Amino acid sequence: MDNILWDERGEAFRHCARIARQHYENFSVLSLFVPRRLRPHFSAIYAFCRGVDDLGDEYAGDRREALAVWRQELQRAFEDHATHPVFQALSVTIRRFQLPYEEFDKLIRANEMDQDRRVYETFDDTLDYCTHSANPVGRLVLGLFGYTDSERLALSDAICTGLQLANFLQDLTVDLARGRSYWPEEDYRRFGLSSQELATQGGDVRRIQEWTRFEAERTLAYFRQGRPLEGRVPWRLGRQLALYRLGGEAVIDNILRQGANPLMGRPVVTHWRKLQLMGRVLWT
Repeated sequence: MDNILWDERGEAFRHCARIARQHYENFSVLSLFVPRRLRPHFSAIYAFCRGVDDLGDEYAGDRREALAVWRQELQRAFEDHATHPVFQALSVTIRRFQLPYEEFDKLIRANEMDQDRRVYETFDDTLDYCTHSANPVGRLVLGLFGYTDSERLALSDAICTGLQLANFLQDLTVDLARGRSYWPEEDYRRFGLSSQELATQGGDVRRIQEWTRFEAERTLAYFRQGRPLEGRVPWRLGRQLALYRLGGEAVIDNILRQGANPLMGRPVVTHWRKLQLMGRVLWT
């Protein structure tokens, strides 16, 4: 059945692969560490994630309605009646690996949360957002390799939460410009700051640096917590996970190097730095 579906939906998978190649990431979802047989399925999952994020952040019309349509198409994918090419490919991946509906739905819910909520009061609130926006991705990737045990899922959640927190620091100015702040207000108050003044490039620089170092260390702790997963999966998947983690750590390092002030500009992982990290992973 899989071969028949693959023949019928090859163009749908190629569409997903183009999406995966075209978008910026700290590391490509389709690195050489991803086994060839799994690359189309990685692309299908990524294309779904990219699509839901674009609807939640960029769509010019009614975003809630657009996300509702995205969910309807997801439901059709689980019934093998999808019409959108991303979901036509995804339906093959879902059945081939028995991926759970709720992890995909959480990603849609995260973008619905973005429409309803602009600030987060506590760190638990921020973690709840990560549970919807980031952790499902890691769980779906593990699902491609057949892992569903609670130990590996918990370690994956730690890595994904760390990656999401690193992204929050990396995109702080972008999010503030959109009127959002994923970092908890209780943390801002702890350092005598507020999301409102940061949005206007205000705030005492020393306090901003102290707050940044606090959140950076908290983020790195999640990477340390999840790192054992890299040795509890096949070598190639472990190297891929190491690349993701090192990419997140490189973002944090860049922020600290630019004066521990994410308001000074959006830090990126350069091509040369990616090559260095790739070499580090290969020789680990």
